[in-house]
Amino acid sequence: MEFSRSALKSNLDVLLSDGADTVIDLRCDAYGHGTDWVETAARAAGFTSFLTDDHPAIKIPPSAGTLYGTSAGDRVGIVSGEIVAIKTIDAGEPVSYGNTWIAQRESTVGLVSLGFADGLPRAGSNLATMTVDESVVPVVGRIAMDQCVVDLTGLSTVIGSIARTWDSLDSVREWSAAANRDPLSLVSGLSWRVQRSWTA
Repeated sequence: MEFSRSALKSNLDVLLSDGADTVIDLRCDAYGHGTDWVETAARAAGFTSFLTDDHPAIKIPPSAGTLYGTSAGDRVGIVSGEIVAIKTIDAGEPVSYGNTWIAQRESTVGLVSLGFADGLPRAGSNLATMTVDESVVPVVGRIAMDQCVVDLTGLSTVIGSIARTWDSLDSVREWSAAANRDPLSLVSGLSWRVQRSWTA
């Protein structure tokens, strides 16, 4: 999981135009983004009003969606996984367990090292997408514990390439709708085993 300092700053600047008294919601470890990182950046930008876990019953303020880039603004957190295997399958071959997706033509599929144990919503199976080599590709078959499969047909992807998701507002909305969950819960629901880092 990569968090962007520049995206966070950009979103804080947008909120600052509404006034420094805008509430910054830091609950749930800043919804998985890291309370210390977000609070430090917000205080540096001039914000003084914060919601903490001491106030769990207060409704999530609209500013939270802009701050973390889940309803407006720039995406702050992008999740990614390595493509660890690629294979070509014939028309009629199923992918993943349960045979919920069957190739309608000869297809190239890639195995991504992200699954529901990492926090990827299982409900995104056969509904959601990822970005590979700057192309949006569908998640096919049932998302497994440690991995999922994407359709790479027509791409020149190689093993070791990176599949990204939640990298745009459209992607966040897509996964959120598939899982019937608030977009903020996507990042906050990521497993401890997903490595997190902040980039410029």
